[in-house]
Amino acid sequence: SDALCFTPKGTAQRYLAESALLPTPVFSAHNRALSAPLAPPPLGPAPGSLHLPSIGSAAHEQGRCKPCSFFHTKGCEIGPTCSFCHLCGADERKHRRKEKVEQRQAQRDARKAKAAGAVH
Repeated sequence: SDALCFTPKGTAQRYLAESALLPTPVFSAHNRALSAPLAPPPLGPAPGSLHLPSIGSAAHEQGRCKPCSFFHTKGCEIGPTCSFCHLCGADERKHRRKEKVEQRQAQRDARKAKAAGAVH
């Protein structure tokens, strides 16, 4: 047929052979497969929704997420299955890094002050 003329040689035959190995689902009058039970609805928002654009966004409300580096720049290629947060703002990574550096500097200053107080 015309649809097969664009496929590499043997591809259609391999597809037909592989599809013959798959189980054939049974359909009811409502066109639902009877061979597999339906999964229960998710407990929270589904990944890819507005409230949970990625799996990594689940901890956003608690502030325990890690911002996705690519979401606001070139776009995240992984999408809803990304383990990084897509709800954080574009500069969130920079802000968090700055806070971390400031905390470390404050700890260093406190150690130096304590060491200087112990010497005198």
